Amino acid sequence: MKILILSDLHLGDRRNSAAFEKRRLEKLAELIHTSGAGLVLNLGDTVSRKEFLRPEIGCGRSGYRDYLAWRNSLAVPFAECAVNRELPFFRETLGQEPDAVHTPSPEMTIITMDPEKNCDHTFTDRQLDFLIAALRNSSAPRILIATHVPYPGSCSRPAGDGIFLEIPEPLRKAVEESERNIYWCGGHFHWEKEEPVRLGSLTAFHGGRFPFETTPEKSGWLRSMDTQTGEIRSVSDSFFW
Repeated sequence: MKILILSDLHLGDRRNSAAFEKRRLEKLAELIHTSGAGLVLNLGDTVSRKEFLRPEIGCGRSGYRDYLAWRNSLAVPFAECAVNRELPFFRETLGQEPDAVHTPSPEMTIITMDPEKNCDHTFTDRQLDFLIAALRNSSAPRILIATHVPYPGSCSRPAGDGIFLEIPEPLRKAVEESERNIYWCGGHFHWEKEEPVRLGSLTAFHGGRFPFETTPEKSGWLRSMDTQTGEIRSVSDSFFW
């Protein structure tokens, strides 16, 4: 099975016109269908923060209802990552828990998480227990963990306070010293395309980005992943017209 990975759509953002955004979603729908993806993994920041929303959007909850209508029109399963500001309406709008285990195929388990502390950067003790238990209980040979904020060292952005996820030592050992192939993908940075990084048994990578209409010099790109082989590929190098 092929998984197509999206990140940082920022729907409703005033840096994109409504016409540009409509065209982007049309082209993205075409790509999802032509790619043969069996599941789409969305790493979050789907609708922009309220201070960036165009006046006609109103609020993030309204923007998410529009996103859900587009998503449902595709007839392809989705797994979603939340960010903290979406928690009040994430469950009711998308019908998924913020921390969830997905089994799209026998070869891969997907775990989507939203760290609840420090603006998506720090897991609670309860969440750490959930994640480590999900890793332990999965019988799949490959496990993909997905969060909006990336794993430390997954791209060349310099580390610093509030940049990458905070990873306690027991969790680091569980993913970097495993007997299985563990993958961790994140978005958030709108970063340039770089090769995945191998950290012991863990392959950490950045999931992609979409450029804003006001910054056409920043090209967009997406990633796909094969659940049988673990191969990670770049799907598209531009989402600007």
